[in-house]
Amino acid sequence: MEPGPALAWLLLLSLLADCLKAAQSRDFTVKDIIYLHPSKTRYCYTQHTMEVTGNSISVTKRCVPLEECLSTGCRDSEHEGHKVCTSCCEGNICNLPLPRNETDATFATTSPINQTNGHPRCMSVIVSCLWLWLGLML
Repeated sequence: MEPGPALAWLLLLSLLADCLKAAQSRDFTVKDIIYLHPSKTRYCYTQHTMEVTGNSISVTKRCVPLEECLSTGCRDSEHEGHKVCTSCCEGNICNLPLPRNETDATFATTSPINQTNGHPRCMSVIVSCLWLWLGLML
């Protein structure tokens, strides 16, 4: 084999190796957190996928609204017997630890979730039922 094609292959492979470098993990900075935590979301969501042995396969962390935090816990995945644990929390950088079991896979809040003023329609139904009941009693 002539040196020309071999050298070309070597250069091509080194170029591909530079392009395929693995992404390096890093901690988030305050700037990242402000960018990633939009104002419409209040909770930090973590989904941790593990092998049967407990080794991590993937971790997903994002900011989500309340609706996405209503089903936390661990479940067995149908894909090759993997285990998936999901947790949510409310607060600043509250989801640093990864959920690995049912004890860790929880929904932790700093304030009550049902801090609403009530639903006017429900209140009108309750009042109507009370009036009807009082009318029947008299």
